[in-house]
Amino acid sequence: MALWVTDALLGQRISVFIPQYLAIIVHKNAILATTHQAYERIGNQEYGFGTFIAGPSKTSDIEQSLVLGAHSARGLMVFIMEE
Repeated sequence: MALWVTDALLGQRISVFIPQYLAIIVHKNAILATTHQAYERIGNQEYGFGTFIAGPSKTSDIEQSLVLGAHSARGLMVFIMEE
């Protein structure tokens, strides 16, 4: 699963990258089955900033030391709301 967020929704672009843990509320009717459908929905709109969030980033070095959340939140919780 990936979430499309924009600065209009967030207020501040940095707000998805700074916290250690991030919680986002999604309306059930906004969920699409494929990324292709998502691109069709967002493709013709204008954004100052937009990004897909799909969970924590992962990186490791030659010593196989794994770091979660090096470039974003370490954890993501998604709440799905029904209307």
